[in-house]
Amino acid sequence: MTRLVHTADVHLRVDAPERLDALEAVLSVAEARDADVLTIGGDLFDRPEDVDEFRSELRNQFFSDRAFEIVCIPGNHDVEAFRGDLFFGDSCTVIADEDHYGTWISPDGEFRIVAIPYRESVTDELVLALEDRPSFGGTDVLLFHGSLDAPIDAEAGDEGVYRYFPVTEALLADLGFDYYLAGHYHGPHHLQFETGAEFAYPGTPASTRTSETGRRRVVRLEAAVGLAFEPIETYHHLAKRVTVTPGTEDAVLAELAEWVETTVTPTAEPSIVVDGVVEVGESDFADRLHDVADPGWIRNETIDASHVTAHPVMRDFEDRLAETDWDDETKASVRTRTLRVASRALAGRRRE
Repeated sequence: MTRLVHTADVHLRVDAPERLDALEAVLSVAEARDADVLTIGGDLFDRPEDVDEFRSELRNQFFSDRAFEIVCIPGNHDVEAFRGDLFFGDSCTVIADEDHYGTWISPDGEFRIVAIPYRESVTDELVLALEDRPSFGGTDVLLFHGSLDAPIDAEAGDEGVYRYFPVTEALLADLGFDYYLAGHYHGPHHLQFETGAEFAYPGTPASTRTSETGRRRVVRLEAAVGLAFEPIETYHHLAKRVTVTPGTEDAVLAELAEWVETTVTPTAEPSIVVDGVVEVGESDFADRLHDVADPGWIRNETIDASHVTAHPVMRDFEDRLAETDWDDETKASVRTRTLRVASRALAGRRRE
């Protein structure tokens, strides 16, 4: 049974060594899963000028003497990098210079990868070439780098609103592939078309910016089981925001402690924002925060409850509450709930 591992958007740069570490981690996953092929769906390099910095290392260490084949296509960031020498190692096939597409077929004839060298737009000639591709009795996979028009929360990197090689679900479905493996969007996404075909973006194997949060992933594909995402232990950003209100300090600290314990790994770069209002004293709460998490991770935006109770509106409320004939327990409960609502409202305004 042919096994495939898919990644994309490594964005290798000499000043970001964690991305080369992530590529090594992806290769280790492919080896551990007895993969027959690893596909890289574009943007292996962040800039064309990075190629010469990495070519020797890729040839001699990363992309040679592997038990699996590596099939790589260019993306919008590195298309110029593949205009010349395409040899990156004896285990690597770069599909970059075909007129329309290139193919890789597994030794057992079970899988065919149809790979489209990067281009900015979809042409009629390309669509016709794909529609007229030779028939294949096994699992047919399309590999490309581009923007899928679909209801997903896209993280496309630095390109802004420009859509590179834009495609629609309807267009892809009409082509009749079993699976579609793509690069370009930096967040992992898995879609199933109405035809039953599956589509996946793996996302970046290492975070390239702070908005790329959470453990990174690769895609695994076996014809018998379909697509699946596998987490990898590589550099990634984590973001956590909590709002504290008077009386919830202990609960918030417990929530943060659990998050640190269960989510933060040695390859993570966490960021914690704590806002709201505390009743235990600002310095005391800050000390307790630092017992829970590394101070370098924390941005503490909390304020003391006295800032809320001193507000004229809150003072007026206190006066009116004192005039009621409620018992002390009811007054305390109403005061606490009101203080919490006011605290959340204040935290929301400070956040805007």
